[in-house]
Amino acid sequence: MKKMLVSGIFPRSDELVKKINRFEQKKETLESLMYTFEMDERFWIERQKGLSYVSEPALSWNDIFRPFTLNLENVEAGPLTRYLETNTFFRRPIIKNLPEKKGSILEWKNELGLPFIFDKKLKNILPGPYSFLKVSEIKAEIDKEILLDKLAEIIFSEAKNFDIVEFREPFIQDLEDLKKAAEIYSTGSFNGYVFTNLFSNTFPDFPLPYALKTENNVDITDGIIVKKIDVFSTKVEDFSEKYDFPITTNESLEFLPFKIAVLKVDFMKNYMVVE
Repeated sequence: MKKMLVSGIFPRSDELVKKINRFEQKKETLESLMYTFEMDERFWIERQKGLSYVSEPALSWNDIFRPFTLNLENVEAGPLTRYLETNTFFRRPIIKNLPEKKGSILEWKNELGLPFIFDKKLKNILPGPYSFLKVSEIKAEIDKEILLDKLAEIIFSEAKNFDIVEFREPFIQDLEDLKKAAEIYSTGSFNGYVFTNLFSNTFPDFPLPYALKTENNVDITDGIIVKKIDVFSTKVEDFSEKYDFPITTNESLEFLPFKIAVLKVDFMKNYMVVE
């Protein structure tokens, strides 16, 4: 059976980007910004219908760590840091002591007052605890194993809110990283998968994310997901081969212009119906 799904964060429309800029300049109301934000959310959810899994667009996530760096006690959003080998940036998490949370992280809002919308029936993203720890600046004398266990506890508690979870682990880049992360994920049972950058430098079209098992020991990825949709190219794919394994994007669609991202999603849907 063919499977197609989008990984990561989706791009904001030009109109939403414009309104965010105007809002920051105090030239736009929060109500107007919220309206466009919600329209973008609905657009992406509707546009994905026909794919194997519909992903929550995560439009209010300014980076994959931000909901947690904003809303965990003893953690804050630090300096802008380059995201892998791209021209985008994230706020490096700064950990001052063992993180603690009050209530659900995703019930809070981002810096602009936009909610972290989620629907348990959609595929939702969460930062992977291994990558979270690996990129963090730690300003307290905390044993890293204890800290990793705590981050996993917090993130996994959020995962229980969703039917399907995509854990973002972009900083898993070799087999040693994967081995360490596998030990973490063996402590939880979720319906979903771990998105990694394993083998991304050697096989840019075919990295192999680590597959999670569900409670009945069956995984939704069949053990392999192929990153066949290239978000670092504006060329829309046109392959017609029949693959027996799931296909996804090689990173978040947010790296693409909005209109190109739409075309790539449309190609993925069309691929699903071609026999």
